[in-house]
Amino acid sequence: MKIIPLIILISILIVVFIIYYKYFRRLRPKENGFEFVYVENNGTVRELKDEEIEYLKEEFHSNDGGRPYIKTSYKDLTPDGKISGFIYRIRVPKNITIEKEKANA
Repeated sequence: MKIIPLIILISILIVVFIIYYKYFRRLRPKENGFEFVYVENNGTVRELKDEEIEYLKEEFHSNDGGRPYIKTSYKDLTPDGKISGFIYRIRVPKNITIEKEKANA
């Protein structure tokens, strides 16, 4: 009878590990810059413009339809099927170059 709680505990730990690995694991080394970047429709990733940084610094109510869409994974698509959107810098795969935004240069 003591094996069932152990199996349940191991199952919970496996689920927690999978969730962490999929959604919270760092994919890049620590870099300078704002914590978010932008994925364009063509899949390239760029630094944010000053207006976008200010927009992301605003506080939004969780039910506010005007709040920004933040991707959890580079390959995530928006509800309308596009790849574009804001994403945490650490969630961009390290083989993808983050281009400098010309407006901030």
